[in-house]
Amino acid sequence: MQKNKLQISVLKWLQGDVNAFSFVYDYYIDKIYRFIYFKVPANEAEDLTEEVFLKVMQKKDTFDPKKSAFSTWIYTIARNTVIDFLRSNKPVLELHDYVADTQESTQTAYKAEKSLQQENLKKALVTLPKNKQDIVILRFIDELSYEEIAEILGKSAGSVRITMMRTLRDLRQILEKLET
Repeated sequence: MQKNKLQISVLKWLQGDVNAFSFVYDYYIDKIYRFIYFKVPANEAEDLTEEVFLKVMQKKDTFDPKKSAFSTWIYTIARNTVIDFLRSNKPVLELHDYVADTQESTQTAYKAEKSLQQENLKKALVTLPKNKQDIVILRFIDELSYEEIAEILGKSAGSVRITMMRTLRDLRQILEKLET
């Protein structure tokens, strides 16, 4: 049902209804942020997400629903924005320091552990080639299908599946090393 509303909102927006874009924005903001977050320093992710949505607004006329899905188009803009950022800036991995005070609740300790796991995942991801990072993030963070990922990356779904299988094996090995 939400996908139908999204499609209708995209079409209305393309036809000039500026208010329809608010639903599109709300639908994609967290997804695009997560996609970017795992590729750049945390302090840059929010700015780059805003930049993506500005580009979407500016490049509205370049979207052709006959050529690709809106999701493919917006993720391509996000991917290219990240690539441009990484080319112009030396990538830096930021690790947050979480120190659990003995008087803090177990919930805080749990949050710190979860955050550490997320940071380990981010640290492991940055060691992978960019194309493999994209596949993992699009599949597991943004929960896209292999077909959607293939369309975004310009590859076949079979190629994406094979790359994912190999990447998960590599990622598992990297994470095991980080946890020891």
